[in-house]
Amino acid sequence: MNPENNQKQSDDEIQNMQYEKHINRIKNGTLKIKKDGSLIDLSFTKRFQLKQLYITSCHYVSFQYTFSQTCSVFQADKCKIKNLSGIEQNQSLRSVCLIDNKIEDISPLRTIKSLDTLYIGNNKIKDISPLNQLTNLKILYLNDNNISDLCQIKDLHYLEQLDVVNNQITSLHNIKNLKSLKKLDATHNKITDLHGVQHLMYLTALYVSYNKISDLSPLSTCSQLNSLNTINNQITDASPLQHNLQLQYVSLKQNYINDFQALTQLQYFSNFILENQQQPSPTQIQTSARMKTIYTVRSRLEYMPIKRTAIKSRFNSVTEISELLIDAITNVQLNLSNKLLQVFGTVENASQ
Repeated sequence: MNPENNQKQSDDEIQNMQYEKHINRIKNGTLKIKKDGSLIDLSFTKRFQLKQLYITSCHYVSFQYTFSQTCSVFQADKCKIKNLSGIEQNQSLRSVCLIDNKIEDISPLRTIKSLDTLYIGNNKIKDISPLNQLTNLKILYLNDNNISDLCQIKDLHYLEQLDVVNNQITSLHNIKNLKSLKKLDATHNKITDLHGVQHLMYLTALYVSYNKISDLSPLSTCSQLNSLNTINNQITDASPLQHNLQLQYVSLKQNYINDFQALTQLQYFSNFILENQQQPSPTQIQTSARMKTIYTVRSRLEYMPIKRTAIKSRFNSVTEISELLIDAITNVQLNLSNKLLQVFGTVENASQ
């Protein structure tokens, strides 16, 4: 027998022994590898009809060779991956998750046109321009990186979910081309205005807390918006939201809003969180007939009429309400300060 063939057979046997523990874990086309300190050369998976491959906390993962060509879902979290070179050989991938690694260069991903889902948060990425070629992407998570500009992904017309939490983004202007976007989370950035968002006709959820936003007027054209979180910004006027008739959840706490009266026509509020830690804080509010929940933590409300609604209200001990109008309300919890002067109306099942 040829010595070279003998050597090749011996190497294959050693590799088989090395990966036998992983091979035995394959179930229904899925392989999960966790906390393995040895080098994992994914080429061994080519011999199997894998559909999903999950690797977690394995510190030596190599993309030098292709892995199973039937694999459509690949995850490698907390694996200290720095180099993605080689991953582009796996053209069957549709979903890739590379959270919590040390990746800076994502250019090897640009040719995997089949990708529709990409989670690549908590890395060291600055340049996201390679992603602009992945035009089938629908879900993209880029949180906890060093990204400052979204213009590099302006051609992702089918994108429905975008997460850019905790980056260095200052503007959303270039997001206007993402016409299919339904959910945007840009919490903890440096965004100063919402211009660009007004073009997102399918947007249902927007989270922009902990930014430097002062103007909500671009949201007035987002007719499908039902969830909005703007905690800790510089907002003084909530009236632009009166046009967002589908709103169901709103958090405006830690802003500078004085007047909420314009929002009384919002018929579908389920949560309306005032909590204004900044000054001035609201002193009056007119409630909507179908509003369900009001939280008034750290507010200075003095007047609130609650009349014939299914509202569940909670007022904490620092609220300075001096006049509360209640008529035919159930499940009202009253925990008010000594400054409460008058309660008008009837209350069923109320606790004080």
